[in-house]
Amino acid sequence: MINPKKTVKQLIFFAKREFREKRPFNVRVLRMKSERIFTKGGPLKVLSISQTPSAYYLVLVEYENYLRIYYYSKDGLSLGARNFEVDKNLLQKINKSSVVEYKFPK
Repeated sequence: MINPKKTVKQLIFFAKREFREKRPFNVRVLRMKSERIFTKGGPLKVLSISQTPSAYYLVLVEYENYLRIYYYSKDGLSLGARNFEVDKNLLQKINKSSVVEYKFPK
């Protein structure tokens, strides 16, 4: 298991290289939030079960016409990448379910 701080540093290094070489509008390193899948109890929760998605980190590269999202595991292993059309609904969903670790340009 790799230290999470080292993993984030590696992803920031990758994001800086992407920004420097490909010149997108912005690049963000995101950590995904866990999703609550089960809750039991009244006003005071007795039991709450959360699930973390398989892609623990995302590197979101935003260009004029499309987004490129790189998926990474908790250990910093690449799980692949995918291109998407720029869509406000998709960006809102990503922003709602993630935490920004680093952003270029500042």
